[in-house]
Amino acid sequence: MTLPEIGDTITTKKALELCRHFSLDYLVDRIESDPEKYKDWKFDGCSGLPDEVMGFFTGCDWKDITYKCCLPHDLCYAYGDPGNDIEKKRVDIKFYSDLVTKAGMKKWCAAAFLAAVQIGGAEEFGLSFSWGFAYK
Repeated sequence: MTLPEIGDTITTKKALELCRHFSLDYLVDRIESDPEKYKDWKFDGCSGLPDEVMGFFTGCDWKDITYKCCLPHDLCYAYGDPGNDIEKKRVDIKFYSDLVTKAGMKKWCAAAFLAAVQIGGAEEFGLSFSWGFAYK
């Protein structure tokens, strides 16, 4: 599986491949049930942050943060069920866990990332990285 570069367009077809790669089976089912419901989007790495600088700031390999943590989290956000606060909370807690276990981030730093995504990713903001952002 070839992972996207920062700036690559994620089509619905590519999203399905990535969701399968990350074992996000519930998203595969959701997308396959109505693929026309979704729009293409650009992978921006860890939204709002310069990925390479994050490695320096956190002491972690930025590629681990970007590809083992942020990319799966972005997929969950892109295809997240609008209005489903329980699903969003579960996805955010998984992101925190991945930052600690897959990227080796200190818990205090991962908690700061978690707080940022909980606030910045709020569906109400309608930003390019808000909950459910791939819906047309």
